[in-house]
Amino acid sequence: MKHTLLTALLLAPLAALHAADPATSPTPAPERTRTVRITGDFLQLPLMQHANGDPKNARLGFEKLCVEAEGKLLRSMNIELPQDGKQPDFWYSADLREFKGRTVTLRIRSHDAAALERLEFSDKEIMDPHAYDGAYRPRFHFSPRLGWMNDINGSYYQDGLYHIFYQFNPAATGTGPGFDMHWGHAVSKDLVHWKEWPVALFPNAFGQCFSGSTVMQQQPIPGVNEGVKLPAPALFFSTTRPFSQHLATTPDGGRTWKRYAGNPVVPRLGEGDRDPKVIWHEASQHYGMVLYMHGKEEGYHFLRSKDLIKWEQTSVLPNWFECPEFIPVKSALNGEKLMMLYGCYRTPNDAPGKGITKSCYQLGRFDGKAFTPTTKPRQAHLGPNFYAALIFQNERKGRSIMMGWASGTKFPGEPFNQCASLPLLMQLKAINGEDTLCFEPAEEVNALRGEPLLKLSNATTAEAQTKLATLAKDAVLDVVVRFRPAASSQVNITLRNIAFAYDATTKVIYRGRVNNPIHPGPSIVARFLIDRGVVESFWNGGEAAYSIASLHTDAGPAFAIEGDAVIEELTVYPMANIWK
Repeated sequence: MKHTLLTALLLAPLAALHAADPATSPTPAPERTRTVRITGDFLQLPLMQHANGDPKNARLGFEKLCVEAEGKLLRSMNIELPQDGKQPDFWYSADLREFKGRTVTLRIRSHDAAALERLEFSDKEIMDPHAYDGAYRPRFHFSPRLGWMNDINGSYYQDGLYHIFYQFNPAATGTGPGFDMHWGHAVSKDLVHWKEWPVALFPNAFGQCFSGSTVMQQQPIPGVNEGVKLPAPALFFSTTRPFSQHLATTPDGGRTWKRYAGNPVVPRLGEGDRDPKVIWHEASQHYGMVLYMHGKEEGYHFLRSKDLIKWEQTSVLPNWFECPEFIPVKSALNGEKLMMLYGCYRTPNDAPGKGITKSCYQLGRFDGKAFTPTTKPRQAHLGPNFYAALIFQNERKGRSIMMGWASGTKFPGEPFNQCASLPLLMQLKAINGEDTLCFEPAEEVNALRGEPLLKLSNATTAEAQTKLATLAKDAVLDVVVRFRPAASSQVNITLRNIAFAYDATTKVIYRGRVNNPIHPGPSIVARFLIDRGVVESFWNGGEAAYSIASLHTDAGPAFAIEGDAVIEELTVYPMANIWK
């Protein structure tokens, strides 16, 4: 997990998150318990809604509901139940199928003596049929039906389905109530139409379920899943009490996940060690793990294992932090097989131009124990609303398809918060004598296009603008433009409150105070995928890629272009609503 903005909160003591003015703090609620046999698949929870707000008060009203049995914490979630006689803002069906038929104790602190007695079990999941119809919900980017999501976790493909997992808090749309990180789970046959499956991992006695990855097993794990069809997915994830690395496998094609009885497979090594990225390294016949460690030994720590159970640490790479990805690639310059390390990079303290890059990559060689760079770290995706991204393991066409979290997106009044990026094809291209990482939408995204609303060729920007002015602000669009700028000119493209400027003299794209050089020929191709809440843009074959939070109600035009240039081709496609 752990976008940088939230790291301090995530690592803070729980008491600090409860901080409030003593004069206004409510009287502590007494503890309530109820011993009950689980008679249905779901515990129906009437909940009050909380959006992002002042962290100081974000937890007021929330109390931890615990499900316990035989002295062991099975599940926990911070919730706010409505006061007696009040209607809830929404209902959440807490999945307890794993424990159906068992006798458990429900525990919570509440001023309402009957709070637990009113809770009921049922085999039917309560779902709002209009949850996906909201005015601000993205039409072709994945977002959860309800709750908060962030990091993409454990993506893989198997048996006709793409799987994504994601950091998920179903009980709130804000970051205040303990985070309560689950692994949400969704599947797709085509990378664009998604269906939510049951939550894969839940907070329990080991704490929250932070980010991690999927590895495709090359052999069964002794005593765990002998006879499994290979290659089989295995999830690796971090828990927080204490920070340690855990394993889960599936007995039924990914519908449910069972934690390894011997967890943790990697006990706490340092401070806040998390985000395990696990791969199979064919050359050394070992599994490799890239693990972020916070604190004194901050950086990416490399470990290896023969069986996914016993791990040894082999090397450390400093300055990298959070959410690693580790990908086999082939050089576009000479065909050499390399590894690409991807993640967040912090410039060393003694280096000029100190700063943090939230999406960075470095090429190098890997011997199963240590990564030896062959290039310097370079900026990858340009964001700013793109983070914690992973590729799909076992991808059916052998492609590196990456999905990330569109961090910082906002959806006013909706029952969810945050969304995912589109699936992006990652490729190394030979540009200006270097292996350059490029991002472009996966070809499957094109299937969402309708018949063009607008198509022009060999037009002036003024002619194009006359046509573009007819586009509706709330339309969701795929706009592709190829233009040839005049020498020493600047071409400006504006959509909503987002402005790009391309300087033909310097061959630099300007977006606000950020500038990014590209290496085009006489013409430039730019693509804009415009959705509710987020816009993704790709320039010069993906040499520059952006994901920008933006609402269709923001000021500015639907799409506008101006400057001294020939519009060689301009096509505007409407995009389908993936929820219909």
